[in-house]
Amino acid sequence: MVGIKSYEFLGGLYDFLDNQKNQGVYIVKMFNAAGNRYFFLSENVHHQTNRYLEKERRYALNQAITPDIKQKFPNPIDLEGLAKYIEANLNMDTFEACMARFGIPIGVIADREKFARALAIQFSRFITEDQEDVDIDVWGTYQSLLNGEQVKASDIKGPLYQGDDVLVEFEGRTHDADCYELIHHEWKMQNCGKVAWQNRQLVLMNQGEIHPRPILTVISIPDTAPGGFAKIATDIDARGFEGNYDCKWEMQDANGNNCFPNKRWDFNVRIQVAFQDTEEGDERG
Repeated sequence: MVGIKSYEFLGGLYDFLDNQKNQGVYIVKMFNAAGNRYFFLSENVHHQTNRYLEKERRYALNQAITPDIKQKFPNPIDLEGLAKYIEANLNMDTFEACMARFGIPIGVIADREKFARALAIQFSRFITEDQEDVDIDVWGTYQSLLNGEQVKASDIKGPLYQGDDVLVEFEGRTHDADCYELIHHEWKMQNCGKVAWQNRQLVLMNQGEIHPRPILTVISIPDTAPGGFAKIATDIDARGFEGNYDCKWEMQDANGNNCFPNKRWDFNVRIQVAFQDTEEGDERG
């Protein structure tokens, strides 16, 4: 998955919004919409220029959001307020170009409300994660929203343990499978936070909603120190049902608590199941 800094995200989004006088005003309004009152706009319109908002505009140019500013955001951020702000200001003439800018493939359904919500969810990652570079997954989030998944503010809270963080390898997260195929999936992850992982496990959360059946639905995660790597795996039986399925997993601690509510998609596996013929024309299975 590609990493992005907060100022790259904010600067990129600025180019596709209407009614923004300048980058300084934009940053103040963006932060305010997400529930942060670190910056305020002067009632004097002459002071609502980049000359007076030079400090603020840097967060759309070259300045990552600092820890002291992050602490001024509520946990979780005001997801509804931020999504509505983005939706209200998206320039419809450049809407599809904005979608492409943030990784949405050409030709995908253009839903302004869901796209704005996906952008707001992406922004929340800059607040809940410690590092400057965070994974950008607007496309993955947008797909989930298009599929009818509901994402509430409580779903994007920061990690269960302060300073905890994980990086999951994105490659290989989607599998194309025959209806009767046994798929092997591996998760490769790094403990990139400051908290040691002990007695943790990866748990499948939606077995009753999908046809593919993992051989293991609860997988123990090796104890992993900060900076260390862990690899776990399971086989998944496609079970003869065509369709597209998202197997939803979460990392839990020893008490069954979700360690990363802010990374609810990072462990998921998508399986696209279809009947497939061999080169000889015989159906596999």
